[in-house]
Amino acid sequence: MKRKILFIVPIFFLFSTPCQAQMEHDNLFSLDISYALTGLLNQGWGLGFSYEKKALDWLSFTGGFGHMTFLTGIKDIYCTSVNLSLFINYYPLSNGLDKLYVSIGNGCDFMFYFGDAVKPETSKDTLVHITPLLGWKFNVLKYLMIDVSTGYKFIIIRSQNYNEIEDYINSGFRFSLGFKIFFKEIKKERSMNSTKEITEE
Repeated sequence: MKRKILFIVPIFFLFSTPCQAQMEHDNLFSLDISYALTGLLNQGWGLGFSYEKKALDWLSFTGGFGHMTFLTGIKDIYCTSVNLSLFINYYPLSNGLDKLYVSIGNGCDFMFYFGDAVKPETSKDTLVHITPLLGWKFNVLKYLMIDVSTGYKFIIIRSQNYNEIEDYINSGFRFSLGFKIFFKEIKKERSMNSTKEITEE
């Protein structure tokens, strides 16, 4: 966890000063590298992404998907996980999907154990959790936004094998770094370039 904090904090300060002017967007696709970092730090790998849709001014919903495969506390036993989540987000400083936001949502982690050693009594786990978040989004490039957030995960349903993965998916503070991609802007730029090429011909 300390390694992740040391990685995320410098990035936040590095990119907090660029372009603050924000074009209004009503949806965002996001890549979340926190899954990849957790996987790599535990001899595995991971990926995560989400889609955020504006519902009203200052209000949006986010659906997320994540996957990790990592080494558990049992030697030679790995765990592969799938995470599904849904959040509601409030933006007090903007009617777009940028700047300060407060979120709350819940998620489910579906776990499966495998490996060469003796596996836990039950080869599957399911964890259900609620997580409030506080974050900030800011532009760094024309097509890219950085999303830095922190929150606290409350696990409300856990199974008997929870102790085998509590070092990786547990109640407590969470730090996340996400990359929001403006596909509409990319599409608009391509359309403009195509029009320009036709005009020149």
